[in-house]
Amino acid sequence: MLKKFTHDADELDRIQLVTPDTALAKKLKHTLSRAQRFTLEIIPGSIADAEQNGLGNSHPALLLVELDPQNSQDMAALERVAQQRAQGLPIIVISDNLSQNSARDFMRLSISDWCPKQNVESDLLKACEQALYSSHEQSKAAEAICHAFVPASGGVGNTTLAIQSAFLLARESKQFQSTCLVALDFQNGSISDYLDVTPNLQLDEIISSPERLDDQLMEVMISRHETGLATLAAENSLRDYGSIPADLIAQLLDMASAKFGNVVIDMPRMWMPWSADVLTGCDKVFIVTEMTVPGLRQARRLIDAINEKLEDQIDMSVLVNRCRTRMFGGGINSLRRSDAEEMLGSHLGGFVFEDYRLVREAIDRGVPLFEIDKRNKIDKDLCKILFGKPKK
Repeated sequence: MLKKFTHDADELDRIQLVTPDTALAKKLKHTLSRAQRFTLEIIPGSIADAEQNGLGNSHPALLLVELDPQNSQDMAALERVAQQRAQGLPIIVISDNLSQNSARDFMRLSISDWCPKQNVESDLLKACEQALYSSHEQSKAAEAICHAFVPASGGVGNTTLAIQSAFLLARESKQFQSTCLVALDFQNGSISDYLDVTPNLQLDEIISSPERLDDQLMEVMISRHETGLATLAAENSLRDYGSIPADLIAQLLDMASAKFGNVVIDMPRMWMPWSADVLTGCDKVFIVTEMTVPGLRQARRLIDAINEKLEDQIDMSVLVNRCRTRMFGGGINSLRRSDAEEMLGSHLGGFVFEDYRLVREAIDRGVPLFEIDKRNKIDKDLCKILFGKPKK
């Protein structure tokens, strides 16, 4: 079984739980600790008691409140907390039952979600993730940030860099649920195999009617990695690429951009009828190659061809993958970095270190590189490229 990804302590979302039920508190603490993405602070007693003691003043990321909706004192305290002390804070209510009147009250107070107390363990993790994600989305002014990775040739590590960049973007934003990795190589894609997830994107069901793709159907077709990272990937098939309409790809990416904060696209090597539209819609495009003379030449030709075709409409640069320090007298990567700089000029986006053993282990286990080695050089190089400085 794959290990769960563990955040550093300062990256965990802090949740406060208000409940008079000590058994429930113990149960929820165990449930949330298994996710390894939250810390739980328990406030014993009723919501009315907690309100009088300054509930909400310490600014948690999420508030869980167990109460009886029929208790007018508790409901009045909840209303004051929601509208005054914890305004804008996502709140999840836990109770034995939910009447229509109570549901209306919770809607009026903009309560994020409700979980039944008798089955709270099965629903709570998803409710917490969704509440935190919705809160994050509401606070964002900008649309999703889209990155595309395009291989200059086969075997350059394009999919590996796309996957690891998605993990790094998710870690940086502390929102794995709001990061989506989209596999557009429908014949030879390997994202699902690398991450050990089931490819749920059923192209044959929607290929003739792209308008069928709504939020509900898309949610069914999303696969989730154990970290919470979303993937949109189809089962590999020798289907004719021409059979996949451009409007389906556009619909798919538009919905992903509306649903997620970060979208990372693993592009096929072949130029498709929809490639120009996809790349034009991205915030950043990376051409991935390796540190060889043919690799650098192919990357330069490809970036020149795309710029000519799209009239320099996109922000595009080259990532030179699998680089090692030049050995004295030649050896692995006998090219100097200055050689790549000369061949690529201003199109050079950066160099990514080669660590075959680390990448192989991560692929075999289906985990991020930083779960194996928190200070690995590949992540350091990618963080410098993605964020402008290395991740400490």
